[in-house]
Order: sequence, then C-alpha cells, then structure tokens
Amino acid sequence: MYRKILYLLMLIITSNLYSQNDTIQGEAEYLKHYDCKYRPGNILIIQKKGKTISDYTPSKPTNAGFIIRMEAIYDLEFADNKRYKSSVVKNITNDSITISSTFNEKCAEYEGIKYELITYPIQSIKIARFINDRSLGFFSKKKIDSDYDLIVKKVDKAKMCPAVLTFPKRNNEVKVCHYYLTSQGYDILFETNGFLDYMEYNVDWR
Repeated sequence: MYRKILYLLMLIITSNLYSQNDTIQGEAEYLKHYDCKYRPGNILIIQKKGKTISDYTPSKPTNAGFIIRMEAIYDLEFADNKRYKSSVVKNITNDSITISSTFNEKCAEYEGIKYELITYPIQSIKIARFINDRSLGFFSKKKIDSDYDLIVKKVDKAKMCPAVLTFPKRNNEVKVCHYYLTSQGYDILFETNGFLDYMEYNVDWR
C-alpha cells in the first residue's frame, strides 16, 4: 500500500533540507494544485525475458525489470532514436504510451523545445536509462527492445501522483514534484525557472 503524502512530508521535515508548513489536507485541497487521483488504470511492466515480476509496488529497478506508472518520470529512448530524459508519462493504453516532451512548459522554454504530448507504440521503447551518480552523470542502461517483455496490466491505483510541496525558503512557493526512477529508487524532481533539481534523498514507496 502506498505511503500517504503526509508521511512523505514528514520525511522532508526530518531531512533538514526543507520544511513543510502547508500540509495539503485531503484530495479536494490537493486538486486545487494538481489534478491527479489514485484510480484504476494501466501500468507497464518491463520484465526481463525468463524472469517474473509479481510485486507491482513502485521500487528500484531489479534484475527482473521495473514498472512504469503514469505521472512518474523515466529516461526512455524510442525506436526513432529520440531520447526523453525528463518526460512525464501521461497515459498508458494496451498498445501505446503517451509522454510529455519534458517536465513542464517552463522546462520546455528553458530547453528551447516545444512542450507537447507524444504518443508511441509500447513496443517502440528501445532503451531505459537509470542514473547512478547525479554529480558525475553516470547511467546504467537496459536494452528493452531485445531483452525484455512489455506487459500492460490494469491495477486499482495506476498513477504515481506527484507531491505538492511548499518551500518556505522560497517565499512559500508551491511546487508540483514528480517522482523520477533512478538506479537507487525514486527521487523527487522539482523545477525552478525551467531548471530541474532533485531532493537530496531517495523516496521509498510501499
């Protein structure tokens, strides 16, 4: 079962990096800042050939593979050789995946690209990358098109909804913080003037 957003906020307080003074109370308040609900929908299981993934809880990549969920971020390259390092997965159907061109519109402006939603056939996912060392930019790479089976499964809670956090040290700015899968697990990404940055610790969802 997913940990509640309140528990995530407690992690932030104890980290001494940021404090939360504006806890989001309930779904109605959350939806004022971001439209995401935990409803039934599809997840995409990236499963190593000959292996089996039975736990669909978000976690770090394993030898058996990993799970792609809507509203989280994955570093994916497709059959047309286009790589999307910080795109948000917006929709998963039985045969397609829709992603944003980058994190949000401010990031698109910063990167000099158009913010748009792009749909690919699921089978066109070619490579997934997972950052190992943020400071040095080291990545591990999985060749999806040759070594993995891609399985769409409907689950009760399909999305990995972002946290909506208030940053007191930035004039109480409210930020939508998406989760980004690394080799160590999920990190939190947030945007400032088009530039993406990480919370400096991992987030473990159970």
